Amino acid sequence: MKVLIVGAGIAGLTLALSLRRAGHAVVVIEKAARLRDDGYMLDFFGPGYDAAERLGLLPAIARIHYPIARLAFLDSGGRERFSLPYASLRHLVFGDRHFNFMRGDLEHVLHDSLPGLTPIRFGTSVRALGAVPAGVDVTFDDGSEQRFDLVVGADGVRSRVRQLAFGPPAGFIRRLGYRTLAYVTDDPALHARVGDAFCTLTTPGRQVAAYPLRGGRVATFFIHRAETEARDCSPQAAREELRAAYGSLGWLVPELIARAPDDIYYDEVTQVVAPRWSAGRIVLLGDACQCVSLLAGQGASMAMAGAYVLAEELAQADDVERALWRYQRRVQPSIVTRQASGRNIAAWFVPRGPVRLAVRDLFMRLSTWRPVARVLRRQLAGDRIVPRAIA
Repeated sequence: MKVLIVGAGIAGLTLALSLRRAGHAVVVIEKAARLRDDGYMLDFFGPGYDAAERLGLLPAIARIHYPIARLAFLDSGGRERFSLPYASLRHLVFGDRHFNFMRGDLEHVLHDSLPGLTPIRFGTSVRALGAVPAGVDVTFDDGSEQRFDLVVGADGVRSRVRQLAFGPPAGFIRRLGYRTLAYVTDDPALHARVGDAFCTLTTPGRQVAAYPLRGGRVATFFIHRAETEARDCSPQAAREELRAAYGSLGWLVPELIARAPDDIYYDEVTQVVAPRWSAGRIVLLGDACQCVSLLAGQGASMAMAGAYVLAEELAQADDVERALWRYQRRVQPSIVTRQASGRNIAAWFVPRGPVRLAVRDLFMRLSTWRPVARVLRRQLAGDRIVPRAIA
């Protein structure tokens, strides 16, 4: 089968790897000029961990893992209120099946694992899609045309494929009322001050995280409540947002803001709600149909798991459109559950007031207590890839 995958992110690359191993002809296109670097740090566990294990990727992922010593929780002035040992959390909550790594590092692992002769066309996007019997005619942005047996839209929250197949983005995107910024700065002095911890400073409505990376670099993550939608996501707008939202905070925040590069990740915190994931031989994957939001903490995991399930269904079905329906039936219930959890978590992740912040901190302090850890483990890491549906 000849498959076009639109989007060279975690979902698209995982699917390309799985389909190429199954013997399919795969073409990947990506509108960016190259693979993304860094991004922000991900928690990787649950169904995605299982998929990576089945694909034989765990040794490579272990090499990009950051085994931080502890999670440190700070007040607005940078004073440490309490900390949690990462090794204990990893063992008690996740059964040691958990990794921390930068998003871009996982994309490079997936890219480097692709079999040879898997073309990736960077700087390319889709202009039009046309359904034909048992296939899709694709017009690319350079005017060229090609026919595929299947087109997969793994092109993110603002998916072009979804727009062409199902309609405008506004009908699918649910805003959660937060904006986020993230970037990496190369500063050995700041790296030394952060130390060996994943540091999180939280005040009502705002949160800043800083954590050490290899090579003397420091990664940052900012999130704050924002009731209005961001109309301008330019680098200049991102810098202004940083200063306006976080300029009054202490600790390392002023220096982190001063060292912000031009390529700041800056976006709304959203979910994608798509009742239908396929139309004929066009199907959605990853954030294009199942974005749970970064507050839910399982976007990369579910992107990889979803790609694995889609490849499995395509491998075991004679009818492509039926395989696409079965893929949605297996994965969508888990997405609905995680999206609901993400909405519930949001109010505690960035608490509105000091009382909620105190309650959140109390719960975090108790997370290494075995009864609490067991509850967290059931909620976060207890599920596995959905078993293959019975015909």
